[in-house]
Amino acid sequence: MTLALDHVLYATGDLDAAGERLGLEVRPGGVHEGQGTHNRIVPLGETYLELIAISDRDEAAAHPFGSRVLDREGLIGWAVRVDDVEEVAARLGTGVLTIRRAGLEGKLTGVEAALDEPTLPFFIQGTSRPGEGGRERLTFLEVAGDAARLREWLDGVDLGVRVVEGDPAVRAIGIGERTVR
Repeated sequence: MTLALDHVLYATGDLDAAGERLGLEVRPGGVHEGQGTHNRIVPLGETYLELIAISDRDEAAAHPFGSRVLDREGLIGWAVRVDDVEEVAARLGTGVLTIRRAGLEGKLTGVEAALDEPTLPFFIQGTSRPGEGGRERLTFLEVAGDAARLREWLDGVDLGVRVVEGDPAVRAIGIGERTVR
Protein backbone atom coordinates (compact mmCIF):
# COMPACT_ATOMS: atom_id res chain seq x y z
CA MET A 1 0.00 0.00 0.00
CA THR A 2 1.37 3.38 -1.03
CA LEU A 3 0.72 6.35 1.28
CA ALA A 4 1.78 9.95 0.59
CA LEU A 5 0.82 13.34 1.97
CA ASP A 6 -1.87 14.69 -0.37
CA HIS A 7 -3.08 18.00 1.03
CA VAL A 8 -3.83 20.13 4.09
CA LEU A 9 -7.19 21.82 4.70
CA TYR A 10 -7.58 25.45 5.75
CA ALA A 11 -11.15 26.46 6.62
CA THR A 12 -12.16 30.05 6.07
CA GLY A 13 -15.26 32.18 5.88
CA ASP A 14 -13.90 34.00 2.80
CA LEU A 15 -11.92 32.14 0.13
CA ASP A 16 -10.76 35.31 -1.63
CA ALA A 17 -9.52 36.98 1.56
CA ALA A 18 -7.69 33.80 2.67
CA GLY A 19 -5.98 33.56 -0.71
CA GLU A 20 -4.89 37.20 -0.57
CA ARG A 21 -3.61 36.80 3.01
CA LEU A 22 -1.39 33.92 1.95
CA GLY A 23 0.11 35.85 -0.94
CA LEU A 24 0.59 32.64 -2.97
CA GLU A 25 -0.73 31.34 -6.26
CA VAL A 26 -4.36 30.34 -5.74
CA ARG A 27 -6.15 28.29 -8.37
CA PRO A 28 -9.90 28.10 -8.87
CA GLY A 29 -11.63 25.20 -7.22
CA GLY A 30 -15.34 24.60 -7.24
CA VAL A 31 -18.40 23.43 -5.34
CA HIS A 32 -18.33 20.00 -3.71
CA GLU A 33 -21.57 18.28 -4.73
CA GLY A 34 -23.91 17.59 -1.83
CA GLN A 35 -21.64 18.63 1.04
CA GLY A 36 -22.23 22.38 1.21
CA THR A 37 -18.61 23.42 0.69
CA HIS A 38 -16.50 25.01 -2.00
CA ASN A 39 -12.77 25.51 -2.34
CA ARG A 40 -9.69 27.06 -3.89
CA ILE A 41 -6.35 25.29 -4.38
CA VAL A 42 -2.86 26.52 -3.45
CA PRO A 43 -0.46 24.25 -5.38
CA LEU A 44 2.62 23.17 -3.41
CA GLY A 45 4.51 20.79 -5.66
CA GLU A 46 3.36 17.24 -5.00
CA THR A 47 0.87 18.48 -2.38
CA TYR A 48 -1.48 21.41 -1.95
CA LEU A 49 -3.27 23.59 0.55
CA GLU A 50 -7.03 23.43 0.13
CA LEU A 51 -8.82 26.61 1.14
CA ILE A 52 -12.34 25.46 2.03
CA ALA A 53 -15.47 27.40 2.95
CA ILE A 54 -19.18 26.83 3.36
CA SER A 55 -21.29 27.46 0.26
CA ASP A 56 -24.62 26.18 1.64
CA ARG A 57 -25.06 26.03 5.42
CA ASP A 58 -28.06 23.67 5.38
CA GLU A 59 -26.40 21.25 3.00
CA ALA A 60 -23.15 21.37 5.01
CA ALA A 61 -24.97 20.70 8.29
CA ALA A 62 -26.39 17.46 6.85
CA HIS A 63 -23.08 16.10 5.50
CA PRO A 64 -20.32 14.29 7.48
CA PHE A 65 -17.61 16.49 5.92
CA GLY A 66 -19.47 19.79 5.54
CA SER A 67 -20.74 19.70 9.12
CA ARG A 68 -17.17 19.55 10.38
CA VAL A 69 -16.18 22.65 8.39
CA LEU A 70 -19.06 24.82 9.67
CA ASP A 71 -17.91 27.81 11.73
CA ARG A 72 -14.25 26.79 11.69
CA GLU A 73 -11.29 28.95 10.74
CA GLY A 74 -7.68 27.93 10.17
CA LEU A 75 -5.90 24.61 9.67
CA ILE A 76 -8.46 21.86 10.32
CA GLY A 77 -7.18 18.65 8.76
CA TRP A 78 -4.96 16.81 6.34
CA ALA A 79 -5.26 14.04 3.78
CA VAL A 80 -3.09 11.11 2.76
CA ARG A 81 -3.24 9.76 -0.79
CA VAL A 82 -3.63 5.98 -1.09
CA ASP A 83 -3.91 3.60 -4.01
CA ASP A 84 -6.71 1.52 -2.41
CA VAL A 85 -9.09 3.43 -0.14
CA GLU A 86 -11.32 0.36 0.27
CA GLU A 87 -8.40 -1.56 1.82
CA VAL A 88 -7.73 1.29 4.28
CA ALA A 89 -11.44 1.50 5.15
CA ALA A 90 -11.54 -2.24 5.86
CA ARG A 91 -8.43 -2.00 8.09
CA LEU A 92 -9.80 0.97 10.06
CA GLY A 93 -13.47 -0.07 10.07
CA THR A 94 -14.50 3.24 8.50
CA GLY A 95 -16.99 4.01 5.74
CA VAL A 96 -16.16 5.32 2.29
CA LEU A 97 -17.51 8.66 1.01
CA THR A 98 -17.44 9.93 -2.56
CA ILE A 99 -16.56 13.57 -3.19
CA ARG A 100 -17.29 15.25 -6.53
CA ARG A 101 -16.40 18.67 -7.85
CA ALA A 102 -16.53 19.90 -11.46
CA GLY A 103 -15.76 16.57 -13.09
CA LEU A 104 -13.26 15.47 -10.42
CA GLU A 105 -14.05 12.58 -8.12
CA GLY A 106 -12.39 11.05 -5.11
CA LYS A 107 -13.11 8.34 -2.56
CA LEU A 108 -12.45 9.21 1.08
CA THR A 109 -12.31 7.26 4.30
CA GLY A 110 -11.69 8.25 7.90
CA VAL A 111 -13.06 11.76 7.35
CA GLU A 112 -15.18 12.00 10.48
CA ALA A 113 -12.44 10.63 12.75
CA ALA A 114 -9.77 12.83 11.18
CA LEU A 115 -11.72 16.08 11.39
CA ASP A 116 -12.79 15.27 14.95
CA GLU A 117 -9.22 14.30 15.93
CA PRO A 118 -6.99 16.30 13.54
CA THR A 119 -3.80 14.57 14.62
CA LEU A 120 -5.06 11.92 12.20
CA PRO A 121 -5.40 12.33 8.43
CA PHE A 122 -8.24 11.12 6.30
CA PHE A 123 -7.42 9.01 3.26
CA ILE A 124 -8.17 9.85 -0.36
CA GLN A 125 -8.02 7.97 -3.65
CA GLY A 126 -8.81 10.18 -6.60
CA THR A 127 -8.81 10.41 -10.35
CA SER A 128 -6.80 13.63 -10.55
CA ARG A 129 -4.29 15.79 -8.70
CA PRO A 130 -5.76 19.33 -8.57
CA GLY A 131 -2.86 20.87 -6.67
CA GLU A 132 0.27 19.70 -8.47
CA GLY A 133 2.77 22.33 -9.53
CA GLY A 134 3.20 25.82 -8.18
CA ARG A 135 6.36 27.69 -7.27
CA GLU A 136 6.27 27.01 -3.52
CA ARG A 137 6.63 23.67 -1.70
CA LEU A 138 5.19 22.26 1.49
CA THR A 139 8.25 21.95 3.74
CA PHE A 140 6.66 20.52 6.90
CA LEU A 141 3.42 19.55 8.59
CA GLU A 142 3.11 19.76 12.38
CA VAL A 143 0.27 18.17 14.33
CA ALA A 144 -0.40 17.86 18.04
CA GLY A 145 -1.67 14.74 19.71
CA ASP A 146 -0.89 11.08 20.25
CA ALA A 147 2.08 9.98 18.10
CA ALA A 148 1.41 6.27 18.76
CA ARG A 149 -2.21 6.63 17.62
CA LEU A 150 -1.05 8.37 14.44
CA ARG A 151 1.47 5.56 13.71
CA GLU A 152 -1.27 2.97 14.17
CA TRP A 153 -3.73 4.96 11.98
CA LEU A 154 -1.06 5.11 9.24
CA ASP A 155 -0.31 1.37 9.65
CA GLY A 156 3.25 2.17 10.74
CA VAL A 157 4.14 4.31 7.70
CA ASP A 158 6.29 7.35 8.57
CA LEU A 159 5.29 10.37 6.46
CA GLY A 160 7.74 12.72 8.20
CA VAL A 161 4.97 14.60 10.02
CA ARG A 162 6.08 16.43 13.17
CA VAL A 163 4.03 15.36 16.19
CA VAL A 164 4.09 17.52 19.32
CA GLU A 165 2.26 17.17 22.62
CA GLY A 166 -1.08 18.85 23.05
CA ASP A 167 -4.72 18.58 22.18
CA PRO A 168 -5.32 17.05 18.73
CA ALA A 169 -4.80 19.74 16.07
CA VAL A 170 -3.03 20.65 12.87
CA ARG A 171 -0.63 23.16 14.40
CA ALA A 172 1.35 24.51 11.46
CA ILE A 173 2.60 23.96 7.94
CA GLY A 174 5.72 25.25 6.27
CA ILE A 175 5.38 26.79 2.83
CA GLY A 176 8.81 27.63 1.54
CA GLU A 177 10.41 29.80 4.21
CA ARG A 178 7.14 30.79 5.92
CA THR A 179 5.03 29.12 8.59
CA VAL A 180 1.24 29.10 8.37
CA ARG A 181 -0.70 28.50 11.57
